[in-house]
Amino acid sequence: MKRLLARWVGFIALLLAFLLGMGTAVAQEATELSLSLSRDFGAGFGTSIQGTFSFRVSGPDDLASVTFYIDEQVVGEDSEAPFRLQFKTENYPLGVHTLHATGVTQNGRELTSNALTRNFISSSSAGRTTLYIIIPIVAISIGGLLLSSWIANRGRKSNGGSGVNVHGPFGGTICPKCNKPFARHIWGLNLVVGKYDRCPHCGRWSLVRALPPDVLDTAVAAMQETEATEKQSHGGNDETRWRKRLDDSKFDS
Repeated sequence: MKRLLARWVGFIALLLAFLLGMGTAVAQEATELSLSLSRDFGAGFGTSIQGTFSFRVSGPDDLASVTFYIDEQVVGEDSEAPFRLQFKTENYPLGVHTLHATGVTQNGRELTSNALTRNFISSSSAGRTTLYIIIPIVAISIGGLLLSSWIANRGRKSNGGSGVNVHGPFGGTICPKCNKPFARHIWGLNLVVGKYDRCPHCGRWSLVRALPPDVLDTAVAAMQETEATEKQSHGGNDETRWRKRLDDSKFDS
């Protein structure tokens, strides 16, 4: 009795192993056809897509033809490697779709690819999503530039620098009208040969290019020296004028 039971257990184990082996073989055969998507023109945000895309299939060497599907609708067939087919999302209803492919080998063996789930969205929705992504990135980039410029200028001042901001995030330049240096502004008009910007010293607009830091530092030093000389000159004139008034008042008395 025990021997009979052991034989039955062994037989069932062999049967299960055989069935599981067949199941594995069938699963492997079913996934011999690998389907993927490539974006030719349009937008893709995770599983949401819009525009022109292409089916791409890789399979065994004896693969003869491939048929492509969106849901249960046949999109087209390709009988030459590389197996590829282009489609446009605008030709199909908006919403979630299942994409898959079937293939036939040269000896008539049928293969089924993996399934891809994609959400077809409109061009306006894709544009809004793009703006939602781009605007924060641009804002963070500009904020980072301004913050780095502020930190750099604070470092210059704490190290005994000039205190004149000519090293902005958009570069510094020298006004061709008054020959004074200044940092180019974010609102300046970017042109091919430079930036059309307004000088904060003389208030005039000019087409200016960014200059090297050493040139700007030299211009700042020259400007400060000129301002110091002018202050001394004005101070001397004021002192002379007050002395003359004092002398005149003595004579009047």
